[in-house]
Amino acid sequence: MALKELDVTITEGRDQGKTYHLKEWPALRAEHWILRAVFGLGRAGVELPPEILQLGAGPTAYAIASQAIKMPSRLGVKLADELMECVTIVEPKVTRSLVEQDIEDISTRLWLKGQVLKLTFGFFMQAAADSPTSTPASGAPSR
Repeated sequence: MALKELDVTITEGRDQGKTYHLKEWPALRAEHWILRAVFGLGRAGVELPPEILQLGAGPTAYAIASQAIKMPSRLGVKLADELMECVTIVEPKVTRSLVEQDIEDISTRLWLKGQVLKLTFGFFMQAAADSPTSTPASGAPSR
C-alpha cells in the first residue's frame, strides 16, 4: 500500500490560492518521531501510560500532542519543524520543497502541521482543528 498523500489549497488569508502537497511519513520515520517525543516527555517528568503505545500511533500521537507543552522547548520546536518535511508547495508545472517565503501566515503553518499529523498518524483532534491558532486565519482550506 502506498503512502497517503493529500493536496490542500488555502482559500483565504495571506496564503490564499496556494496549494500544498502533504505526504505521509514512512512507518520507521513516524516511529522514530513518536519515540523521540515520548523520550522527551519522559525526561520532562511526564508519564504516559505504557498501554498507550499498544493502542497504536494515533492514540500515542494524541497523547504526545496533549502533553507537548511540558516537553523541553528545543525538542518540541525540532519535532514540530520536522512535520514540515512532509509538505511541499505546488506551483504551475512543478512541486518543490518549501522555502520560508512559501507560507506567510503562522496559522497556515500550524494548520499544515496538524494535517501532517492527521495524515501520518490517522487521528484528528477536532478541538485543535477548530481553534483559531490551527486553522488558516481567514478560513479553512479546500481539498
